[in-house]
Amino acid sequence: MPIHSSLRSRNFWYVMLINLLVSTFVYMLMPLWPSLMDGQVPGSFHQSGWTMMLFCVGLILPGSISSYLLDKYRRKKVCFWAILSLVAVSLVATLDIPVWLVALCRVAQGAAFALFHISLGSTILIDITVSERRDMAAYIYFWISRFALGLGPALGIVALQPKYWMYLKYLPVVCAVLAVYCIIRLKVPFRAPLRNKVFSMDRFWLCNCSPLVFLLFPVAMSVGVEMALNMNPLFYVYLFVGMLASIVAHFGVFYRADIRAEVVTGLGALVAAFLLLFTQDDVDLTHVAAGLSGYGLGNVSARLQSFFTVVSKHTDRGSAQGTYKLTMECALCVGFFLPCVAGGIESSVCYLVALILVGLCLPFYLLYVHGWFLRNVKR
Repeated sequence: MPIHSSLRSRNFWYVMLINLLVSTFVYMLMPLWPSLMDGQVPGSFHQSGWTMMLFCVGLILPGSISSYLLDKYRRKKVCFWAILSLVAVSLVATLDIPVWLVALCRVAQGAAFALFHISLGSTILIDITVSERRDMAAYIYFWISRFALGLGPALGIVALQPKYWMYLKYLPVVCAVLAVYCIIRLKVPFRAPLRNKVFSMDRFWLCNCSPLVFLLFPVAMSVGVEMALNMNPLFYVYLFVGMLASIVAHFGVFYRADIRAEVVTGLGALVAAFLLLFTQDDVDLTHVAAGLSGYGLGNVSARLQSFFTVVSKHTDRGSAQGTYKLTMECALCVGFFLPCVAGGIESSVCYLVALILVGLCLPFYLLYVHGWFLRNVKR
């Protein structure tokens, strides 16, 4: 089967649509899972944090065997069964079952989501794209995941309203079923088995990217803290709008600018957002802060995602993309978890901690990470 050089091929957009549907499905469940664990609508704030941490544990579980599974079985089938697993555990969790079993379903969902992204974003996307277009393909793929981060929770929070609950609580499963249809239609070229070891970090984690991990993690974690403290649909709408603005800025302002400019501007926008949240208690300013956070996270994460790619060898592209995605997801989960289980700590204290973290990232990037990046660029 020929691999299209154009990113307008049907297979490429099937991959993008699958990514959007499944990511939206998973992020919609962020506000819904506490209700499943509590047995009431909405669920408790404390339960919200634990559901995110259980999901984070699940993200790490398939790491060492994911490469073996993708080599042993057809990659499309691995992705297909990962999506079906997401649907299955979500349906089981809606039944009248003990809380510990609901928690186990949440862990299983994290594992299935990790395997889904490893198979789709770190493997199939590379297989269907020619070498010179893979950077742009990955850029689009991860931007769609970021859009789902704004879209999914907003839909989930709307579903928590009593008048919509009975109609929208199954919407995540509808998204997953549509994704299953798309994966069936997807055509993936055959790749000869590599006979990898059963336990391998290939496609899951790349060890030589640690400075980028240490920069991305606190940035994403700070946004996770902000998300936990703002369960309002409009907050996520403005977060989404901020991300759209960062795409416009990337191609209109930063595309040919100094590579430091995008990260510095993004960190500056995040500092401004947390300053607003820390010093003001106004709903409209909260929406402004959400827009700044979306813009800042979009700038920083998009630029660092390209850094992950170019500091890796050509054969390690999938591992680099897997490392980026795992870091991003785990950081968001940890950030969401911390204020939920912190007890009666004021939200302003959480915002102050996030502000300090993001503020420290700026000198860390300028004084260390940027120089390390220039010394380690491989392509």
